[in-house]
Amino acid sequence: MDFSSLQSRVSFSSSSSSSHFPPHRTQLHPRMHYAAPPASLRPPSPSRGERCWFLAIGLLTLPFLFYLIAVARRVHTSARFDATRPKCFGLVIDAGAAGSRIHVFEFLNEGRIPFVGVDGKGSVSMKVRPGLREFAAEPERAGDSLQEMLEFAKGRIPRAEWKATRIWFIDTGGVGSLKLEVSSAIMKSCRRALTASGFMFRDEWASSITGQDKGIYAWVAANYVLGTLGANPQETMGIIQLGGASAQVVFVPKEPPPMELSRMLKLHGVTYNLYSKSIHHFGQDVAWESLTKLNSSGSSRSSSDSIEAVMSACIPKGYNEILNPKISSDSLEKVIFTVDAAGNFSACRSKASVLLQGQGTCSHPPCNILPRLLPELQGTPLAIHKFFYISELFGMAPRASLLKVEAAGRHYCEDHWARLKEEHFGVDEMDLLKYCFSSAYIVALLHDGLGIPMDGKRIGFADPTVSSPFDWTLGAFILQTVVEPKLETEIVTQIVGNDAITYIELFAILFMAILAAFFLSNWRKPRFKTVYDLEKGHYIVTRVPG
Repeated sequence: MDFSSLQSRVSFSSSSSSSHFPPHRTQLHPRMHYAAPPASLRPPSPSRGERCWFLAIGLLTLPFLFYLIAVARRVHTSARFDATRPKCFGLVIDAGAAGSRIHVFEFLNEGRIPFVGVDGKGSVSMKVRPGLREFAAEPERAGDSLQEMLEFAKGRIPRAEWKATRIWFIDTGGVGSLKLEVSSAIMKSCRRALTASGFMFRDEWASSITGQDKGIYAWVAANYVLGTLGANPQETMGIIQLGGASAQVVFVPKEPPPMELSRMLKLHGVTYNLYSKSIHHFGQDVAWESLTKLNSSGSSRSSSDSIEAVMSACIPKGYNEILNPKISSDSLEKVIFTVDAAGNFSACRSKASVLLQGQGTCSHPPCNILPRLLPELQGTPLAIHKFFYISELFGMAPRASLLKVEAAGRHYCEDHWARLKEEHFGVDEMDLLKYCFSSAYIVALLHDGLGIPMDGKRIGFADPTVSSPFDWTLGAFILQTVVEPKLETEIVTQIVGNDAITYIELFAILFMAILAAFFLSNWRKPRFKTVYDLEKGHYIVTRVPG
């Protein structure tokens, strides 16, 4: 076979076909079905304007994407999405009349109610002076008085837990009774300091409470420690708490209490209809001031007419310093009292009984003073054995009998003042001075006034120098923790920042505006497509109708 002639025919056929129309697609190998149009016939490349649009979109999109990544990391590492931490912390500041005390609670976040250790290891506290009322002249400085306590708390809580640790500020020292502009300025200063503390805080977590509220908190604390919180309401213990300015009585009565003394409390499906009353002028501090005033009524005044000598069985022997008994913070009395200390517990107890009975209306104890304290319960049987009694007394075990209180009272009353200061070094001297009377007053009220047996064990003591299981602040902490569960402690603005929502909205608006402008410009621009004209034998570009 002549391959050369065959090759020439193929070549000729190829050359001749090039002058005619191209082969049909069915005559081509599958790989040759597509042929790119010539460069001159291709659609125009993106214009400079289009490239600018793409660049602008990229410049706006990239920062927004980085911002979203940062927000996602903050959300992922926030407490809301953390695994449940077995050990958590909480803070309560008790802003009292004489000073403020911070309580640091360590608790287990398990069960319906947080578990707080009541053996003295689960909480610590620290007190600073003076009270917030002393800043009435310079309310903007009130927040500065909290800094020492906040540093104390930071030293006992791991830094990683600060942002997840809630802090409540509770005024019990009468700031709310000051002029409105003064009290508002003091609270504003305190809120500002707490917001900047590094702990979790909201403005509504700083408030003033009444003695009735304080009694409710003490009731919660006592029943928590006794294991009756969350049980049948009739199985709970009532409490009588001796505070500084007043005494609180809280219990669950069998019959609904008067409306003005009724407080409804709901804890995990159990509703408690509580009788809650704050009895003024029965607190230990008020009784102390009344005793000093009573003693001074029979004192001898010096020729200077400004100094009086007071002989008191309720002041330890050897105390010879000047005593200035302020009956109230607004008192204009300027008389200075010197003390002839007698230091006799039995005599001091008799003086306390006189105060309680109103100048000796009952001469043979025990004298039931409950009808005078709670006249609205006249004729209602009151199970006094179902009450628990709470008081502040330094150095006492959380639960002790009145016999222990009497022994401590004899120690505080009859030991020499110099020895007491040395033995209880670090205790505020004014507090130490009052312990003789406080112990006598407790025995006089509970045994002589209410008939509580001297060996009874239904007495809880809140040591004012340390965190105590029977302190009302424990009840406040438990209630606040239950009312505001852990998952609700962070809102969106706390996780991603206060201005995050504004930034996201701004990015979204700009991004949508650019996209709208881009699509509008493309919609108005003519569109083209490339087709092969079989008759003319070449590619043509045609406009696509809109």
